[in-house]
Amino acid sequence: MMLLDIKEHLRTNGSTAVRDLALKFNITQEKAKSMLEHWVKKGLIRKQAPGSLCQSGCRSCEPSTIEIYEWIKP
Repeated sequence: MMLLDIKEHLRTNGSTAVRDLALKFNITQEKAKSMLEHWVKKGLIRKQAPGSLCQSGCRSCEPSTIEIYEWIKP
Protein backbone atom coordinates (compact mmCIF):
# COMPACT_ATOMS: atom_id res chain seq x y z
CA MET A 1 0.00 0.00 0.00
CA MET A 2 2.87 2.41 0.69
CA LEU A 3 3.87 2.55 -2.99
CA LEU A 4 0.40 3.85 -3.81
CA ASP A 5 0.55 6.30 -0.89
CA ILE A 6 3.83 7.69 -2.20
CA LYS A 7 2.40 7.96 -5.71
CA GLU A 8 -0.63 9.83 -4.39
CA HIS A 9 1.55 12.12 -2.27
CA LEU A 10 3.60 13.12 -5.31
CA ARG A 11 0.55 13.47 -7.54
CA THR A 12 -1.07 15.75 -4.97
CA ASN A 13 1.99 17.79 -4.00
CA GLY A 14 3.85 17.91 -7.30
CA SER A 15 7.26 17.19 -5.82
CA THR A 16 8.93 16.06 -2.63
CA ALA A 17 12.36 15.69 -1.09
CA VAL A 18 13.43 12.15 -0.20
CA ARG A 19 14.09 13.25 3.37
CA ASP A 20 10.58 14.69 3.75
CA LEU A 21 8.99 11.58 2.29
CA ALA A 22 10.94 9.34 4.67
CA LEU A 23 9.78 11.40 7.63
CA LYS A 24 6.17 11.47 6.48
CA PHE A 25 5.95 7.69 6.04
CA ASN A 26 8.34 6.82 8.88
CA ILE A 27 10.76 4.90 6.66
CA THR A 28 14.47 5.20 5.90
CA GLN A 29 15.64 7.48 3.12
CA GLU A 30 17.03 4.43 1.33
CA LYS A 31 13.61 2.75 1.37
CA ALA A 32 11.96 5.98 0.18
CA LYS A 33 14.44 6.25 -2.72
CA SER A 34 13.81 2.63 -3.66
CA MET A 35 10.06 3.24 -3.83
CA LEU A 36 10.54 6.46 -5.76
CA GLU A 37 12.71 4.62 -8.29
CA HIS A 38 9.79 2.23 -8.87
CA TRP A 39 7.68 5.17 -10.06
CA VAL A 40 10.60 6.61 -12.07
CA LYS A 41 10.79 3.32 -14.00
CA LYS A 42 7.03 3.52 -14.62
CA GLY A 43 7.51 7.01 -16.10
CA LEU A 44 5.32 8.81 -13.57
CA ILE A 45 7.98 10.81 -11.74
CA ARG A 46 11.53 12.03 -12.32
CA LYS A 47 14.43 13.09 -10.17
CA GLN A 48 15.14 16.79 -10.36
CA ALA A 49 18.62 18.07 -11.15
CA PRO A 50 21.09 18.16 -8.25
CA GLY A 51 20.94 21.45 -6.41
CA SER A 52 17.20 21.94 -6.95
CA LEU A 53 15.39 23.58 -4.06
CA CYS A 54 12.49 21.96 -2.23
CA GLN A 55 9.00 23.46 -2.12
CA SER A 56 9.40 25.04 1.32
CA GLY A 57 11.97 27.47 -0.03
CA CYS A 58 13.50 27.97 3.42
CA ARG A 59 17.02 27.33 2.06
CA SER A 60 18.18 25.96 5.43
CA CYS A 61 19.54 22.79 3.79
CA GLU A 62 22.55 22.60 1.54
CA PRO A 63 21.01 22.20 -1.94
CA SER A 64 23.59 19.60 -2.95
CA THR A 65 22.32 17.29 -0.17
CA ILE A 66 18.67 17.40 -1.21
CA GLU A 67 17.19 14.81 -3.58
CA ILE A 68 13.87 15.93 -5.02
CA TYR A 69 11.47 13.94 -7.15
CA GLU A 70 8.58 15.44 -9.11
CA TRP A 71 5.34 14.18 -10.63
CA ILE A 72 5.41 14.37 -14.44
CA LYS A 73 2.27 12.58 -15.62
CA PRO A 74 -0.76 14.76 -16.35
